[in-house]
Amino acid sequence: MLGRYDEFPANAFRLAQFAYSDSLQTLQAVIIRALHALNQQTIDLSIITAASSPNYFVNFEFGVADSDAFCFLDQKELDRLERALRTQTFSILDIFCGARYHIKKGTGMKQSLQFDYSVLRFMFEKPDIDLSAHYIRGNQRIPRKDFVLYLKSQIDKELVAKQHETIILKHLF
Repeated sequence: MLGRYDEFPANAFRLAQFAYSDSLQTLQAVIIRALHALNQQTIDLSIITAASSPNYFVNFEFGVADSDAFCFLDQKELDRLERALRTQTFSILDIFCGARYHIKKGTGMKQSLQFDYSVLRFMFEKPDIDLSAHYIRGNQRIPRKDFVLYLKSQIDKELVAKQHETIILKHLF
C-alpha cells in the first residue's frame, strides 16, 4: 500500500506530536515536498544541531514506503504521490531516512563518515499528527530533538510559501 511499510517495527519510539487544523491532503503534500527538497541539498550540520563539530555536513536521502519497499523521493516519485493525494489522504505515511555525513577538510576535499538509517512514521488523526521513528543503524550525529525541530522548520517553510498556517508542536518526547 502506498505510504505504508508492511514491516514497520513495532518497537518504534514516539518523537513528537503536532497539531494542524487545515486540510490533511495539503499537509501531506507539503511534507512530501519538503522531504523532496531536502533530498536535493547538502546542509551544514551546525544549522540542524549545536552538537555538531565544525565543517560537518549532511545529505538526506528520504524515501516513501510502498508496501514492502521504500521508493527514493525523486521527481518521479513526488509526481506519483501528488497524483495519489488528489484522490486520497494517508492515515499513515512511512518514510525511510538516510543521513550521509561528511567533513570538509581544509583543502576542500570531502571525507565520508558513517551513515545513519532510520524509518519514520507520520500518523494522521486530525487535528493531531504523531511522528514516531525506529533507528536502524549509525551513530546518530543529529539528536532526535534537533532532527524533529529541523524537520518542522522545513515543513513550516513549505506551508508558509503556499500561504497556509504552520504546524504546531504539541509535545516533544
